[in-house]
Amino acid sequence: PHSPFPNPTERLFGKFQLISACFVAFAHGSNDVGNAIAPLAAIVYINSTGAVPINGITIPIWILILGGVGIVAGLAIWGKKVIATIGESIISLQPSSGFCAELATATTILLASRLGLPVSTSHALVGGVVGIGLVQNLKSIQFKTLQGIAAAWLITVPLSAALSAAIFTVLSAFW
Repeated sequence: PHSPFPNPTERLFGKFQLISACFVAFAHGSNDVGNAIAPLAAIVYINSTGAVPINGITIPIWILILGGVGIVAGLAIWGKKVIATIGESIISLQPSSGFCAELATATTILLASRLGLPVSTSHALVGGVVGIGLVQNLKSIQFKTLQGIAAAWLITVPLSAALSAAIFTVLSAFW
């Protein structure tokens, strides 16, 4: 009776959305942790064996733990803002539409993980939310928010490349 969603279907989907959110969290860990720790795992392997890995490698548990801690720390610091932007600032989501976006996102991420494709959970979730907006009402999509997200995505690659080059240059001077 005290639910913000008077529709019983939306209340039911609110419960299902807890499950789909857990599914997204699992998918996020299955893919994004692997994306984050792969360079470190390769460096540790090369450093310990003196050879470049040709086939699969065994990743030490401490690297997996470090990756998990990193994802959790990132979610703890920026997660609320990212979730609010995706869940409220692109379109207004109801539990049923949120469930669909999360289910589509988790399925996409797990399929990509299975195929060995390094994809982004946030990219997939934005795509899922935009897909809901396209079906519900194109005019409900906040394109200004999407422009900001797209700009951040476009800036990420060259900025990361420049920072990487700068860090490498500075470290090379010391070694």
